[in-house]
Amino acid sequence: MRPAIVGALLIVCAMAHAADPAHILVRPSAEIAPVNRLVFGNNQLAYQDAREQYGNRGAGIWDPETHAPVPGYVDLARQAGVSVNRWPGGCGAHYYNWKRTVGPLADRPDQQFGLPEFLTFCEATGSIPILTIACYWGEAQDAADLVEYSNAPNDGSNPNGGADWAAVRAADGHPEPWGVIWFEYGNESYHGGHRRNESGERTDIFTGEQYARRFLDYRAAMQAVDPNILLGAVLHPGMDEWNRPILEIAGAAIDFGILHTYVPGQRDDVDPERHRALMEACVACPGEIERRYDLMNALVEEITGRTDLPWAITEYNGWFVGQRENPPLRQCLANALRNAEHLRVMLAPRHRIALANFWQFANEYWGMVQGYVHRGEPLVKQANFYVFQLYAQHFGDMLVESEVTCGRWDFGGGGWVPPRAGEPSTYQLYEENLLPEDYAWQISESPVVTQRVEGDTLIAEFPGPDTNYYHGSIRLPAEPMMGYRVVGEIRTEGLETTRGVGLQVGDARGWTVTQSATSAGDVRGDSDWTPVTLEYLTLEDTSEIAIMTRRLGNDGGANPITGTARYRLLSVQRFRPWNPGAVPDVSVNAATRADGSVTLMIVNTNLDEPVEATIAVEGLAAGAAQAWSLVGPEPWSHNFAPETLAGGDPPVTLVRTPVAADDEGWALTLPKHSLTAVEIRP
Repeated sequence: MRPAIVGALLIVCAMAHAADPAHILVRPSAEIAPVNRLVFGNNQLAYQDAREQYGNRGAGIWDPETHAPVPGYVDLARQAGVSVNRWPGGCGAHYYNWKRTVGPLADRPDQQFGLPEFLTFCEATGSIPILTIACYWGEAQDAADLVEYSNAPNDGSNPNGGADWAAVRAADGHPEPWGVIWFEYGNESYHGGHRRNESGERTDIFTGEQYARRFLDYRAAMQAVDPNILLGAVLHPGMDEWNRPILEIAGAAIDFGILHTYVPGQRDDVDPERHRALMEACVACPGEIERRYDLMNALVEEITGRTDLPWAITEYNGWFVGQRENPPLRQCLANALRNAEHLRVMLAPRHRIALANFWQFANEYWGMVQGYVHRGEPLVKQANFYVFQLYAQHFGDMLVESEVTCGRWDFGGGGWVPPRAGEPSTYQLYEENLLPEDYAWQISESPVVTQRVEGDTLIAEFPGPDTNYYHGSIRLPAEPMMGYRVVGEIRTEGLETTRGVGLQVGDARGWTVTQSATSAGDVRGDSDWTPVTLEYLTLEDTSEIAIMTRRLGNDGGANPITGTARYRLLSVQRFRPWNPGAVPDVSVNAATRADGSVTLMIVNTNLDEPVEATIAVEGLAAGAAQAWSLVGPEPWSHNFAPETLAGGDPPVTLVRTPVAADDEGWALTLPKHSLTAVEIRP
């Protein structure tokens, strides 16, 4: 994850706040759009390595002994309304050779859960597939062969020449075409395929321009076999050096854009006192998610003129990794509420989200269901599962307008989520340039890089070894909780490397003290002066910022860099950050059914108090109402403890919530930190 603006990882630990009553008004006649159930997709794993649980069992969903989906997982996928399944899963797709996953099972002993098995699981669960094409293995011909295997008729026509892949599919047990429509070219291709050559060099990172030209080749080859297929291109908010060349070269041909959305974020353990700040970030992040989608839509329109590009959010979740000593935050109740809010955002038509895939379904680190049946383990629903179950079983088919009056609370920022407070405000850049005309680079000693300053330019000579370079800096006074926009330029001469150079701005006390900084730029080769822009939000106790020359690497590592880089700065300006306003205690997503039923998904973001709520429905004065709530003792409660995975009572679960008729319509108490589904039948 590479956020455009990063403040403190955790800025504040807010105090408990009382909850005002909430009043919800639903307008069934004010229809917005049909509910797009393709956002309720998921990821299935089939890593191509020696691990039997992935290659042969699909992380638990496939039984290689019976050569069939595991019935319990099929039932759970249907309970959760899984509408789209993605394969083969994450960074395992970088070098994925799909041709090793088809054909006789005897010829693929480590890939019993291959492409035909995955498609069989999709068929069993009533879902559609999206297939990820390897970006760092194969060529356009291999992708065209994949389309032929998936979609060509088994009539000997063999439209792509070579092997008759439709005949291979028929021999795999499916004579009729699978009719796969959705394909994506690569997974997070901007960070490369993670491999090195015999010398330890990273040689598998495409530039945006290289990726774009390959995308066009792949799309042409694939659509020559089946013109109905759609090919998506990988983009990423904040990485303009990647996004711009792709949109400039291939923007008109991209069938859909691909984004991954992991926010909030936290690496490694946090002390219990800080859990609350992360839990608040989970329910405060919808504004940041919307901002990212708005920025990407604006960028597409700016470069291509398109206002019709759909998006596939093929991975999303809270980015919580490495919690060993404290609760597994990725599986906690507050993260489930974060995912409920993300679904609400993605269902809004203005974002043009065509489909989405939660990361991910079964077992491994992130699975919303845990348990391997062949080991005799029970299948245990994690907190995230219940969000999808509530949407699948209790949400209507037509989005309608709703209005909420409730209390609000300020969020101090953290976990990659900017602060929220008071009334909403737009981004404002102040004209004053804070960079002194006679600014001077300060140099600290680097074990590898030779540095010198000529006027306003720092020149760095990289002699070959991999290095983590941050040794040129400029320090400026700064205000707390203020935005700073830094614009610089970098020129390179013969800079041979697979990870280029850029700039960084952060708290002058240093990353190890504050973990607060942002970086940008990937300049390499022979380049003219290349603009690099960064935006950084200071902490509540910041007094000084440091602007640094930057190249991410590892001293003594295996990613060599040779050549020259020149750095200079153009401007430093303050900005007032975009602020979506204080966080409402209650958020609502409303939909109707054809029978006149009104359905609501309600998140109580108040971590401390239940909220007394009333629901009024225009044109509906009476009706039977029922409600179900996802609850747990604490926001960080989870169902991942050994005793729960062994079949014990889950701390996070669904409960029935009483609903009573009153003068305004219906009244209920929303449990603290909860998701509640309500159905009102006329």
